[in-house]
Amino acid sequence: MDRAAPLLEVEGLKVEFDTRHGVARVLTDIGLSLEPGETLGIVGESGCGKSMTALSIMRLVPIPPGRIGAGSVRLKGEDLLQASEKRLREVRGKDISMIFQEPMTSLNPVYSIGDQIAETARLHDGLGRRDALDRAVEMLKAVHIPAAERRVREFPHQMSGGMRQRVMIAMALACRPSVLIADEPTTALDVTVQAQVFDLLKELQDRTGTAIILISHDMGAIAEMADRVMVMYAGRTVEEAPTEEILDDPRHPYTKGLIACVPHLEEAPPPVRAALTEIPGVVPALTDPGAGCSFAPRCAHADDRCRRAAPPPRDVGGNHRVACWLYEGADAA
Repeated sequence: MDRAAPLLEVEGLKVEFDTRHGVARVLTDIGLSLEPGETLGIVGESGCGKSMTALSIMRLVPIPPGRIGAGSVRLKGEDLLQASEKRLREVRGKDISMIFQEPMTSLNPVYSIGDQIAETARLHDGLGRRDALDRAVEMLKAVHIPAAERRVREFPHQMSGGMRQRVMIAMALACRPSVLIADEPTTALDVTVQAQVFDLLKELQDRTGTAIILISHDMGAIAEMADRVMVMYAGRTVEEAPTEEILDDPRHPYTKGLIACVPHLEEAPPPVRAALTEIPGVVPALTDPGAGCSFAPRCAHADDRCRRAAPPPRDVGGNHRVACWLYEGADAA
């Protein structure tokens, strides 16, 4: 019997931007899949292409200067890259939603919280004003905002950062989407509120079955939330595996560096504790990535082969794929 198609499937995605310094290849041959109720973590440094992957899936890449050069984004079998703008307006917010990084700039300061949540329900579910406001109250209660009947009339500036982030989650889930993209959903929040937001996402996922793409630079957050992890570097996927496996046995030197950068407070106390590891160098300019592996200038294992050609992704067992010349021949193993 044929295996059922994934809920969301991205294949061969390429995105370019025209800049004053030439063409920047911000995404190169990106592929991912997502099953119902699953959480996929996308991790990497700033500038690695995580947010651009999310914007490409939603088809929110600004054109110009950007363009989606190739690939497909299939949601429930429908290729969103071939859909009309009218169809995309129907899909966004209804079938696939996104929580953006900055709730203060994403929320409209001149409309009440209730009106902004209700707008989504009116647009996609055809509710009247009264029913849409009732949905807004229901969603505020679902994200554990107290006194929801009063808060629904307040404005973004009257709420704390954590409350605004909860409002963004309520808005994104108002129409019960199949896929939720959370782009750094705890940016600028203190650790206590971060934990509350993650607990809330898990609770809502258990209740609704929504699949989540969690974008982060924080391996600790990914370890807590994700079922699978996709590690990105310079617009490419360099490693992908189930979360437990990638944490216990990372293969790519970049993934190893990201994990080594996470402090472990349970280790021996100072002065015995070793200094925190750092990855030397910076992400390369995407206008001139070079012919070889983009991570080669920062990698302690790089040789001439790494500088000549980019390594293809290889299966190394257990649904674990890595793009590194260290594992040449692993497919046949």
